[in-house]
Amino acid sequence: MKIALIYLGRRGAGLPISLELARHLAETEELLMVLSETAAASVDWTSLGVKTLTAITYENLAQAVWSWIDQRRIHRLAEQIAAWKPDVLLFPMFYTWNPFLQARLRHIPSVIAVHDPRPHPGLSDKLFQWLENRSIRLAARGLVFSQSLAPELARRGISPEKIDTISLGAFDYKYVKSPTGFQSNATEQIAPTLLFFGRITEYKGLEILLPAFQQVRLHHKVQLLIAGDGDLRPYRPLLETCEGVEVINRWVADEEIPEIFQRADMVILPYTSASQSGVIPIAASFGLPVIATCTGGIPEQIQDGQNGLLIEPGSTEQLVEAIEHLLTDSSIGQGLGQRLRDDFENEHNWQQTAIIVRDSLLKARLT
Repeated sequence: MKIALIYLGRRGAGLPISLELARHLAETEELLMVLSETAAASVDWTSLGVKTLTAITYENLAQAVWSWIDQRRIHRLAEQIAAWKPDVLLFPMFYTWNPFLQARLRHIPSVIAVHDPRPHPGLSDKLFQWLENRSIRLAARGLVFSQSLAPELARRGISPEKIDTISLGAFDYKYVKSPTGFQSNATEQIAPTLLFFGRITEYKGLEILLPAFQQVRLHHKVQLLIAGDGDLRPYRPLLETCEGVEVINRWVADEEIPEIFQRADMVILPYTSASQSGVIPIAASFGLPVIATCTGGIPEQIQDGQNGLLIEPGSTEQLVEAIEHLLTDSSIGQGLGQRLRDDFENEHNWQQTAIIVRDSLLKARLT
């Protein structure tokens, strides 16, 4: 089967997801990777031995809108993909060019992964949601990363029998190009470090984490590292009263991730809403214990007391108790982190995910 795997984003989780899928699908199938030039430059694709096609996309909203109006680059890319004669198209993450490519390549069935079938609070941009809905309607099959999300995707236009559930596996960073020199403003790590990692937006629960951290600091010598892009203004009053907090408020490149996670002793996900978490597989890669909220598909990734700790969304009290539980005995956190790593290696690995994806692609091709 000839698969064109198309990821045109410049940064973010789509790139490591595409990388892992490509690595495993290429073991049995003929693969064409279609990437933005920016994404292609950050990974050593030659080491995978996968044929790669790159495209210049856009860098801001104005360029994006113009590319939708003047679609010459999209049409040219569609022609290049069609010339390779793929049997099926795989879109591992939404990008605004996806529905335009699907329409131009309508004769080739497409399978799309929908990460957030129910848009997060504060992230519901009507135009982008309209484009994703169009992509969903043009798809032969859909993929979700949690069983709890399948009904939401069905409501958006894909029949339940055409939806497959896959897992996010742990990420392998050896294919990412060498670090460019991540510089931290921390001196020497002298206390356990809690890590909050990822995009900063309203549903991520910083307003829960910061008061909880203040309470923990009353009894424990501990520090908090917040790393991610986003608007910190709503949290400034809390941050100004918190000691022991280091903030890296910018986009963190893939090559910087290992150093950040190696500094952490535990990872905190105090989300008030979630589909699933791409941070949990990263934590699993480094064997770190995770404290997360019981929301969305997270309970399918974390089983309370077995490979992590789950708390109720919005509960500062439960978050304090969970953090202190790990701080009082380091062996508890080490055990949870190791079991999380083992779970992702044995139950939520990319090899198993690739088998499900391959089966979905084959069904789409035969539709």
